[in-house]
Amino acid sequence: MKLAITIITVLAAIFVLPAMGESAQFWYDQANGYYISGDYEKAAASYDKALELVPNSTVMWNFKGKVLSMLSRYEDAISCFEKSLAINSANPESMNLKAIALSQGLNKNSEAIAIFDQILQANASYFDAWIGKGMALGNEGNLYSSLECFEKATQIKPQDPTGWNNKGVVLREMGRYQDALTCFNNALTIDSSYEPARQNRELTLQDIDQNPQADPSQSTQDML
Repeated sequence: MKLAITIITVLAAIFVLPAMGESAQFWYDQANGYYISGDYEKAAASYDKALELVPNSTVMWNFKGKVLSMLSRYEDAISCFEKSLAINSANPESMNLKAIALSQGLNKNSEAIAIFDQILQANASYFDAWIGKGMALGNEGNLYSSLECFEKATQIKPQDPTGWNNKGVVLREMGRYQDALTCFNNALTIDSSYEPARQNRELTLQDIDQNPQADPSQSTQDML
């Protein structure tokens, strides 16, 4: 079952690369501008130009892969992440991005979960890997294990609304409407403009109206 869980924003921020020469910086800056304007095709082309000049930049390969993911070109995106991993096989961001593309793009959830587990074996506090693993498990219909992943995520970063929202989505899918509502409220307390949680909260309130016999006293602790 494909849940309406928030995927980690694939290019949430633009980072400054290490010094890389005027021409490469020009194409990199141009790519960022195209991304911000939503022109992902031109952004990818500009990253290509930059990569001709700095072909060993794991950051640049990751950025290009992220943009291709925005275009739903997941196989091409995975190729970029694999090129990044060929440069640095232990790069957790590249591994995580590849796993997200496998799961959310190609529905290869088992393959993705194996990568998330590899990341978490090296760093059990890697927030994005817990989120990604939770999404992949949710896609497989393994709601209890998915819930455990999002619970871990909220413990690691209690002030990040993503973990709370995704935990709430799974609880709502389980019919745990009151617990789900608490999670969405937590997300909105952290960020009142976080639209996924706002929309999910409204859907959960509708669920409660349509299911007046739902037991509000159930606790998520029983599930974990």
